[in-house]
Amino acid sequence: MSQNEYEHISTKKLRKLVKRTSKTLAEMQQELDSRYLDEQHSEIDNLEDHIDESEQGLANFFAFFKEVMGEKK
Repeated sequence: MSQNEYEHISTKKLRKLVKRTSKTLAEMQQELDSRYLDEQHSEIDNLEDHIDESEQGLANFFAFFKEVMGEKK
């Protein structure tokens, strides 16, 4: 709605519209917060997998490093 459209709405109706819009925005924010929290929980649930992958990558790096150092001698 444009500014001109609001001028034709009664004060009572405008207040109702603001109240309804505020409620809708609060519900939308609550949904966003809930989704963010769900994503965080999902990442925490997968944390052990991430740690295992990191440990395997580090083990591979150290094996490679030992091999390279052994070849230099």
